[in-house]
Amino acid sequence: MKTHVLAALAAALLLTSAPPQSHVPLGPTPAAAQSALTFENLGMTGDFGALRIPRISIEGTNATRADIEALFDPKQAATVAERLRRINARSISIPLIELEQKLPDGVTTTVYRDTMIRNVANGIIGEATTPMLTMKGKGRGTGRNAKSIDMELTAADMTMKGLDLGLMLAAVFTGGGQPNEPLKVVAQDQTIGRMAFKAGEEAVISMAGASMKDFRMRVLPRSMMDLVSEAQRNEKEKVPDWEKKNLALVLPVLSSMGIGTAEITGFSGEFKEPGKTEKGQFTLDRMALAGETLVPNMMSLQGLRVTADGTRIAIGEVTFDRMEMAGMITAALKAAETGVDPEPAEVLPKIGLIRFGGIDIDTPDARNPRERVKLKLGLFETTMGAHIGPIPTALKMTLDKLQLDIPPNTRESGLQEFLKLGYKSLNVSAGYDLSWQEAQKTLTLKDLTVQSDGMLSIKSSAVLANVPKELFTTDKAMAAVAALGVVAKSLDATLVNAGLFERVIAKQAKESGRKADDVRAEFAAGATMLVPMMLGDHPAARTLGPVLGKFIADPKNVMISLTSKDGNGIGVTDFMAVKDPMDMLKKVEIKAGANQ
Repeated sequence: MKTHVLAALAAALLLTSAPPQSHVPLGPTPAAAQSALTFENLGMTGDFGALRIPRISIEGTNATRADIEALFDPKQAATVAERLRRINARSISIPLIELEQKLPDGVTTTVYRDTMIRNVANGIIGEATTPMLTMKGKGRGTGRNAKSIDMELTAADMTMKGLDLGLMLAAVFTGGGQPNEPLKVVAQDQTIGRMAFKAGEEAVISMAGASMKDFRMRVLPRSMMDLVSEAQRNEKEKVPDWEKKNLALVLPVLSSMGIGTAEITGFSGEFKEPGKTEKGQFTLDRMALAGETLVPNMMSLQGLRVTADGTRIAIGEVTFDRMEMAGMITAALKAAETGVDPEPAEVLPKIGLIRFGGIDIDTPDARNPRERVKLKLGLFETTMGAHIGPIPTALKMTLDKLQLDIPPNTRESGLQEFLKLGYKSLNVSAGYDLSWQEAQKTLTLKDLTVQSDGMLSIKSSAVLANVPKELFTTDKAMAAVAALGVVAKSLDATLVNAGLFERVIAKQAKESGRKADDVRAEFAAGATMLVPMMLGDHPAARTLGPVLGKFIADPKNVMISLTSKDGNGIGVTDFMAVKDPMDMLKKVEIKAGANQ
């Protein structure tokens, strides 16, 4: 590519790319000579296409005409970033910028209008504004037989502050950096007032506003343009192993950029899926990102609504937070260079929080199109911490009001049984608190709760011992060996009836033509006799049967506690060592109570 450099006077042109700080103070600095310069019909051509700038006016600059013209000289491209840092200017006015880029699907034309750059100090732009940008060109559609389609983008009221143009030009066009250089802030702040995008008949998208803070870049040994151009040639010429080679070229580019925070508001649009006649619609109130790299450590969506192919989906919130995923790019680059697949622990991210809330789904039943499946979720949230590699050893989960409306004519046998019991919907809530104590090698489960409105609730807790660190590994063989030594020391569970047992008895009574009281008495008597038969000579046999019988006769609540008698716990190897599973009961102390 022959466009080795873009001059500082064409800085607004770079606003088309991802918004490229330096900690040099902004604002005009004293210069030996402050002057005004005007340039007519500036331009540049090359393999990339063509750049045309009919007029540029510069006020209050320390640069000479020769300094500015040298910025366009390809022979001096290697020193452009250094020379840009010596330029100051109070203002730069560019009424029109036209850029034609040669891309695989054709020529793309980008036009900037009335760009104004203010307070250039040591090559750093204090503020750059462009009231209107338009971009027209060709793109590739979706689907197996995708064709080239017309694409158009418009953006208004674009503002960028604190743009280190020299650093950005070096990263994009010249390269020459040292390996593993830290990311540096290239643009402090960028905003876009509104944007619209159209891709043939396939998509129309609009955006009310967007902002980004602290966009970062690093200068790679090779410029981004060189790396991307080589990747394009590899694909076009289908060189041997081009996909693997391109991955090794593109991954460093991805890892050489980062963002502080970014936000989009008022996102909406229409789209048409391949093979579909009806268009889908979506709206998104807000999307926010935060992180040190392009792979964010926080991502959140609010107010997402999608309608497509007879399905309606509304999502109040989706949030992923405290994510550590930088190792993914490093592992992928290592794999591309060596041809060896990375270990799961190298690729899997650490995640601290996952939250879904306010979900409402209404979609046709795949097995019975005349019926609809309606699902709602109040909140799902899980927090994770104390990670060993990518695996958390401390988890808390909350599931609040997961509701599924049962279609009246459902063909699912399980759902049909709930309809027979008189339930028109299932409403479930759940939660748990799980933590591993490394010093004691115990895994404690607290407050495991499952509740279904109008049915029942179960609350339980458990303690596992001999839980080694090796259990929390992505090595399946090692984890399996570690699991063999884990033992259960205690389990406590309490079941509270909330109407399910009465419905089961009423259903059985109706089907058998008997009274509900007679069915209940039969079930209670059966439990009283059956449990002792199952437990044999276990001491709990004489109490557990009557306890269950008492609960069935008057179903309020029942509690069961299991504890290993010797305090050492019971593990997989204990089950493997006994011939009769009933012998395991002799190792367990069982306590029970009903309606307490």
